[in-house]
Amino acid sequence: MKVICDKEKAIEGVRIAQNAITSKTLPILSHILLSAKEKRVEVTATNLETTIRSSFEADVEEEGSICLPGDKLHSILRELPTGKFSLEADETKSLIKMNDISFTLVAIPSEEFPEVPPITKTTLSLSQNTLQGILTKTMFSAGQDEVRPNLNCVLLESSPENQEKEGFFLKAVATDGRRLSYLTIPHPSISEPFKVLIPLKAARQLTKILSGEGEVKIGIEENRILFVTSGFSFFSQLIEAKFPDYQGVIPRDYKVSFEVDKERFIAAIKRVSLLSEEQTRLVKFYLEENSLAISSTSAGLGSAYEKIPIKKDREIDKMGISFNAVFLLEALRAIEGEIVEVHLIDQESPGVFLPKESKNYLHILMPVKLREE
Repeated sequence: MKVICDKEKAIEGVRIAQNAITSKTLPILSHILLSAKEKRVEVTATNLETTIRSSFEADVEEEGSICLPGDKLHSILRELPTGKFSLEADETKSLIKMNDISFTLVAIPSEEFPEVPPITKTTLSLSQNTLQGILTKTMFSAGQDEVRPNLNCVLLESSPENQEKEGFFLKAVATDGRRLSYLTIPHPSISEPFKVLIPLKAARQLTKILSGEGEVKIGIEENRILFVTSGFSFFSQLIEAKFPDYQGVIPRDYKVSFEVDKERFIAAIKRVSLLSEEQTRLVKFYLEENSLAISSTSAGLGSAYEKIPIKKDREIDKMGISFNAVFLLEALRAIEGEIVEVHLIDQESPGVFLPKESKNYLHILMPVKLREE
């Protein structure tokens, strides 16, 4: 194998694929596979659960393939001066050379790299922006408890609701049992229902490499999912488990509803939570006629209090409720628009937070029970 490459193009191809290197249990899993053919070098990395494949342009003088240590190769390319370099490799070693600079890396034969069976069927297509939004608006609510793998994921499914008028809906849901994020968008081009659980690690890796431009084609086959763009291919194993009945968790009737300016709401919670208990990060809400009082108390430190205006469309009963400030801030930051709608039932039932401008995204948060004063 012998190629001449531009440093910037090569480092971008390696950077994208390198996101799949998360395991070093086997030496080959810390390596990336470089395959030179025609006018491109294909770059593949895997941890057996996820596989990322990218490529970059090159002058290919001799076709071939080799496995090189991913971290070291990325570091070497990053430190090279701007310009072109040559890469030569046989089955045991490689030579990276640019002018008076040279590196020799020990290699592993390409035959030892795990094979990735192809997925040829396309289930649906989305813009990269849309997929990025779906994942970032939901995955922060996913669980991270190894005992409950059915929560350590983002549920992606289609359902034929109102099929006669709008076709299929694409839905994304994530929950850790204490909070739930739910997003739904019409997607007329979906032709059949599906339901898959994308591992949280895979969702995080994917959001790191989505560029926001162009289209992504999604293929689903048995226990695997494939995302393909013009710049990379991303394979992931799917979680085979039963996702909770999230529809049964979404409240349908509310006793209290109000609107609040999102940025002012976020700023007040951030300030008041400075004196919340480190373990619970609890902030208390007390709903009055035209305002929301937010407070916190920390033993040995002190207390904080702030009142902000709210807008309601009818008389509401005064009530108190407490939430985890960290969870609430993550939800509010994911909500788009200037105004947030808040729906409550009582101090022990989940609260619902959603943008005023759109009803396709909502966040459900279980309250923290107030201790008897």
